[in-house]
Amino acid sequence: MGVAVPRVDARVEGSASGRHRHHRHHRHHHRHHRHHRHRSISTCAVRARAPVLGPNDVATAFDARAVSGPIVDARFRDDGEAWTMWYTGTNADGVDSVGVATSSDGIAWNRGSGDAVMYRSDGSSNASVDVGRVLGANAEDWWTFDVAGACAGDVRLISSDAVRGASVYWMFYHGYDHAAKGAKIDGRRSVDGAEDVTTRVGLCLSQDGRNWARIEGEHHTGALFDVGEEGAWDHACVRDPKVLLAGPRDIRVYYASMDPSTGTSYIGCARTKDGFVYPASDRSAVPMFAPGPPGSFDDAGVGAPCVARLGKEEFVMFYEAYSARAPGVSSIAVATSRDGVTWTRPSKPALERGEEGAWDHGGVGKPYAVPMAGDRVRLYYEGRARAGDDRGSGVGVALSVDGDRFSFARRVRADVPGAR
Repeated sequence: MGVAVPRVDARVEGSASGRHRHHRHHRHHHRHHRHHRHRSISTCAVRARAPVLGPNDVATAFDARAVSGPIVDARFRDDGEAWTMWYTGTNADGVDSVGVATSSDGIAWNRGSGDAVMYRSDGSSNASVDVGRVLGANAEDWWTFDVAGACAGDVRLISSDAVRGASVYWMFYHGYDHAAKGAKIDGRRSVDGAEDVTTRVGLCLSQDGRNWARIEGEHHTGALFDVGEEGAWDHACVRDPKVLLAGPRDIRVYYASMDPSTGTSYIGCARTKDGFVYPASDRSAVPMFAPGPPGSFDDAGVGAPCVARLGKEEFVMFYEAYSARAPGVSSIAVATSRDGVTWTRPSKPALERGEEGAWDHGGVGKPYAVPMAGDRVRLYYEGRARAGDDRGSGVGVALSVDGDRFSFARRVRADVPGAR
């Protein structure tokens, strides 16, 4: 399905910023394969001490090995709730793709094992399938930054004058072009093979959140921008993009990188006026947010930022934190800011790894916050089974406790028939 490259009005649920960039070239991601019409769809119900979405039971599924990096959109309507989760799925061969699942409550999720296909206007008897894989490795162009895999970063519904009466979904993701055998693509807990892997940030657009068109960025690989120059803090990789519409002509892409010699990760920011062009002068020359002082809970590394704005003068950043006292084990913390650039570090994590034997005992990370009623926050996160795992063992959810929006308790439900 073709997607018109929009004039960016940069409005999300009524907020406005940005202008447009004309004549952007885009490449389509074709997924309308008729032989995939009959595909498995299942409901992943929640049980105590289980992720809300774990690896797929279907051995050949795109997400059979791992489920990571949730991005959650909630719509509250008069006729009920509509929840959508985009996430990174890893297949049995270790290849990453982006999938989508749906829910009526944000807890029990419908998912697919093949490609999601939306037949919007053909009038045939072919049933639409709105769950499953929506973006994979770029098989069309050998020279692109994402020829070996694609991982979910952020999805935003942004108003556009190019689509009458509708908005356009923007997906920011990171892709990688090649990997040595045994390399850890994430580069979060080990530097083994990290020099053989390059991750960069890309952009796709969609009118329905299922059929995506790749946008060719300014970099010669098609990425929105390149890694930093030799010796720069972000020379090794650029990954885990999250987007904030901070104001008129002020779109910020927060991202993580790492020092391959030490394995220490940092957080930076790239700013753009239109979502397409990222001047080098508007990127972090030094890390915007670095690890904490020795002995702190985040002294070994920070990453996977998720920034939100609360009111006019308060920004919060959920992030992944690593401690030298527990190598390879991540927690989730929340920093605060008045401008989204200079941050006040918390004294302790907001969510720590699960107890011994839990599915997320190896660590929690890749936070994604969803505001809820009563000034509470529902926090979706990636759990890991073992310290040092480079992929998630599933997606969990926690809810901020009464009176403290930056402290979280895991959300669980009793076992139900058919739960996995």
